[in-house]
Amino acid sequence: MDRSDGNGSLRESDMPFRQFGNASSDVLWIRNARTLELEYLSPAFDRIYGMDHRSMLAHPALESWMELILPEDRYIVYEAIDKVRKGQRALTEYRIWHDDGRIRWMRNTKFPLLDDDGKVVRIGGIGHDATEEREAADRLQVLIAELQHRTRNLMAVVQAVSDRTLRESASLAEFGPAYSERLRAIARVHGLLSRLSEGDRVSFDELLMEELRAHGVNGDRVSLDGPAGVRLRSTTLQTYALALHELATNAIKYGALSTDSGRLGIRWRTSSREDGTPVLQMEWNEQFDTPPARPAAGVNSGGYGRELIERALPYQLRARTSYRLEPNGLHCTVEVPLPTD
Repeated sequence: MDRSDGNGSLRESDMPFRQFGNASSDVLWIRNARTLELEYLSPAFDRIYGMDHRSMLAHPALESWMELILPEDRYIVYEAIDKVRKGQRALTEYRIWHDDGRIRWMRNTKFPLLDDDGKVVRIGGIGHDATEEREAADRLQVLIAELQHRTRNLMAVVQAVSDRTLRESASLAEFGPAYSERLRAIARVHGLLSRLSEGDRVSFDELLMEELRAHGVNGDRVSLDGPAGVRLRSTTLQTYALALHELATNAIKYGALSTDSGRLGIRWRTSSREDGTPVLQMEWNEQFDTPPARPAAGVNSGGYGRELIERALPYQLRARTSYRLEPNGLHCTVEVPLPTD
């Protein structure tokens, strides 16, 4: 059925069509296939483009619409219109300027409208604001890339832990428990990460408390002093968690928490380096009146804990560290860069 008056324009009395257009959340439009002038435009244009659709109808030439499209995307629309004029359908995506200055992504379906003789007399279109969908797809790509990066890091960490634990174990019976404990420390980090909402980060106090709880460390012999909610870089967590795990393990087995007189104090603060990089400074202090019965396996020159702190953290995390073992105490400092976003 021809929906036009004698001048070729849509009839104002075509109420069912107009009601459909008014209710649509997408932009519906119709152009004359010969002149490409706009004959109909639905009110959804006002919200998506930030302009009054009646002002666009008052300037129906195609070029008026093209001015709203980013210059580098206009050829896509021209090619699609030529295709529809030949009787084909076209699906395009392009960017527009919203009236408030924002860039929006449009997904536009264009199709030919034929007369009784099968001639293309009009071009119809449905314009969908695909901005949120594009942004969600972009976020998904970032998450996939981050997952791949974390997986590669995790495999490297697991391999390094396996190699190191094997070298320092006298037998498989000794290797098994030590390796399992270190894997559980890594698993605790991933447990923290899995509970985060999108865009969140693990804070230092969460990471520390998770590790201390896993070792059963609490009570009057341990003092904690530092601000809550200091967010860490996700890329630092695996190695940092292993360092905390080694410190806690050695404190319980051979350090301050292995004797009744021992005390453990952990203090952390935020500050900045000379170049303005924000950092977290942690001090781990163990004190005991009576030296431990045996030296800490992880704090001598070949120990995994000390190697992590003095070599791995500076190399992998750009950390600054110090490790000083004394007859009646242990003093360790770790300074790691913080996220800037």
